[in-house]
Amino acid sequence: MSDRFDWQIGEEEDELPPAPDTAVSRNAFPWFWLALIVVVLGAVFGLWRSAQTQLADAEENAVRWAQDALDFEREAYLGGDGDLFFSFQANDSDWFSAQLMPLNGRLYHHDPVITHAEQHEDHIWANLQWREGTDTYQRVGFWQIQPDGSLIRQPDAPGYWGSLTFTDYAWGRLRYTQTDTDLAEQIGDQITERILTLCVANCPTAERPFTITIAPHFQETGAADELTFPSPRLVGLDENGAPSELFWELVDGRITDRFGQVTLRFGIPEADYPMMAYQMVAAQFMAQNPRITIELIPLRFSKPTPNDLATLDIIGTRPTAEFLAAGAVRDLTTMMQTDPDFDRADFYEQVWQGAWWQDRMWFMPLAARMNVIFYDKSAYRVAEQPEPTLRWTWEEMEADMTAVSFGPDSQNGLLEWGFLDVGPDVLFSYAYNWNNSCEEATVRCDQPLTPESVAATLRWYNALAGQPGQLPDFTQMNDMERAGILSNWQSARRRAVIWVDSPLLYELRVQMDPMGVVPFPGSNRFDGIAPLWVDGGFITSGSERSYAAWEWLKFLANQPPSARFRFVPARPSVATSSQFWGRLPHDLGNAMRSAFPFSRPVLIEEQHLFSWEMLTAVQTNTPPEQAARLRPRLHWFQQ
Repeated sequence: MSDRFDWQIGEEEDELPPAPDTAVSRNAFPWFWLALIVVVLGAVFGLWRSAQTQLADAEENAVRWAQDALDFEREAYLGGDGDLFFSFQANDSDWFSAQLMPLNGRLYHHDPVITHAEQHEDHIWANLQWREGTDTYQRVGFWQIQPDGSLIRQPDAPGYWGSLTFTDYAWGRLRYTQTDTDLAEQIGDQITERILTLCVANCPTAERPFTITIAPHFQETGAADELTFPSPRLVGLDENGAPSELFWELVDGRITDRFGQVTLRFGIPEADYPMMAYQMVAAQFMAQNPRITIELIPLRFSKPTPNDLATLDIIGTRPTAEFLAAGAVRDLTTMMQTDPDFDRADFYEQVWQGAWWQDRMWFMPLAARMNVIFYDKSAYRVAEQPEPTLRWTWEEMEADMTAVSFGPDSQNGLLEWGFLDVGPDVLFSYAYNWNNSCEEATVRCDQPLTPESVAATLRWYNALAGQPGQLPDFTQMNDMERAGILSNWQSARRRAVIWVDSPLLYELRVQMDPMGVVPFPGSNRFDGIAPLWVDGGFITSGSERSYAAWEWLKFLANQPPSARFRFVPARPSVATSSQFWGRLPHDLGNAMRSAFPFSRPVLIEEQHLFSWEMLTAVQTNTPPEQAARLRPRLHWFQQ
């Protein structure tokens, strides 16, 4: 590609008709014909020169136009301003996730320049060049001209790539676009050599025949007999227009991922309740997949560190919006969509939805944590208050809080609070129920949280928190103090009538004192909506073993979570085979089975809500509408 593209602008020369072959034309007027020839040639040269000048001016304008757009993108990218950066990009979810890849962002760190550009109708095709040390790289870029004259970056442009063609090899078929025809033979030979090196035993675990596609996009495939990597014109050519080492490193990594012996570094964050017995599961997986070794890496903290994200292939937890915006997590959408062995339908819908952000799937859901509401049976009996039912309402719960907390046990100094939750579950549940207009099960309604519902929830919290017999105000405590609340307040001597807790501790609480269990309250029209905290595993963006990692995550999704922690399996088939619902204690099982169909995942983009910062703001006289807008700033493109 170098300083030109693979497209050519044709030039046509007008042909003069031959002069009549007569004696008069040859002898009578020689000077006339000579003058005429000079005039015509001069006119043709003038037209040619004018056309060349116009073409040069058009290219210069296109270069300047594209360079201005590229400079705006670079400034937004380096500033970590995702909102501004993506305002210059096509509204396409595949393209969105591709821009989060560190591979795509590296040129912004090296002062990229447009060396050549051409306008084709309302699109500009441009050659982007940058230097890293002594190496020069270049790739193609496309912009579409908007009605107002601005440019929006596009994934491709009509007419550039051409149709797909192919060449057959001993290992299978190499597919590529017409534009990449000049590079296909070199790439095919390199792939063949690499496969022969890896397949000393004829690759017994690899699918044959194999199809490899040099694609005009960045999407990956999860099919066992296919491999896709982006065109070197998207990844980077060298200064001579040949595939650069950036491209060859990517090809080598993905070929090894499919045909070689690989080791996956799987990070397990520190957790009080590990999701499953990973050592046993890893041994089973490696027995079925002998070319893949799983190396279990215990992490020091519950949240992965930047070093963890840079050195591990997979991490056994859900990613945060911070990780996603930074470009630290690999998009799984197209791998899921193209894998014929992956049963998307065998997931609880409310669990499945928790793995998505910005219309893309970012982690494999493995299980979900669903807390329930416990209440003190003795306190209800002493206060002569009827116990709550499985379909109680918020109004009934608030009435119980007051009636029981101010009853005889309160006068004896046994109870202080009507309700207790050291986490945000009750706030999410209230927000989900506020002005709920759904006419069917919550997961199918998918009514988004609005600023109004968040503000209404903060107003509800502010009215009750710190009030006698209502909700305690924990905003002045630190995280360590809050972590000890349930064990200190609700163990030998209960200080709250009603509280939110994990189903894990059900038997322990019952043995201490009679206790009932119910779902979160709802309304006269709707059952309560329980917040569902979906957990799973994600692939880091720097991993070169995305296919092997995908196989491991699929295997994990078919394993039951540790039974004693009572995480809901992500798949109904796993819940059935492990007898998850049937093994629950009677009263707890009734509450969880009633709550789960109406549960709702706390989405990745919602998990910042009802933070202690937000609650502290509303407790210190910040208007709820203003407190509802508090959120941590995402720092994009930091990987």
